Amino acid sequence: MSKLESIVVGFVVGIACPWLTFVAFWWTAAFLYLQGFPVSEGMIKTAALTGLGLGCLLDVVFLRRWVKKFYTANLRWMIVVYLGCFVVAFASFMGFPVGTFLLGIGAGIYVGRRESYHHQVDRNQLTFALHRTAILTSSITSVAALPIGILGLKESHVAALFEVWFGLDRNRLYGTAGFILVGLFCLLLFVAQYWCARKAGVLAFRIGTNRHYHHQ
Repeated sequence: MSKLESIVVGFVVGIACPWLTFVAFWWTAAFLYLQGFPVSEGMIKTAALTGLGLGCLLDVVFLRRWVKKFYTANLRWMIVVYLGCFVVAFASFMGFPVGTFLLGIGAGIYVGRRESYHHQVDRNQLTFALHRTAILTSSITSVAALPIGILGLKESHVAALFEVWFGLDRNRLYGTAGFILVGLFCLLLFVAQYWCARKAGVLAFRIGTNRHYHHQ
């Protein structure tokens, strides 16, 4: 891994760790508050700051090790990290698949770079790894977008767009026709996420492989 890449990885991981712990502590405390547990608003703020502090402490202790082992980490743990980031991205954009889509592309880049880091030049192995990653990210992104899309049919501005684009009466929008359109949009999202994740992975693999051969 080059020095520049190490800096980029360290920057991303260094921000992601405290952000995830911050959100995890914050949402957990808020959930307990909403469920009627004796948790005050002040305790929610304290929990959130505690999570942020814990994440920063983890960075201080483990960040260099994480960067060094970034491309050799257990894939199961990386999937767990991806899911955690997905939940945060999903909530940050209120269900709109912008952050989640970009995260899926990032997963493709990671897998492509991981394969080139291990100097794997077997085209079939690379294709399988990227296909599996693209299927996973596309499925999660599109499935998560489906209920949000259905709920969005009740929004007045969404109804207006559907009426203009498809001539669909607002009174019929929240029914079979609207559900079919949302399903088609989610299918299109699946295809777009799959294609972008794979293409990003192939590009990352080629760049990493060319860099490796250039240094030989």
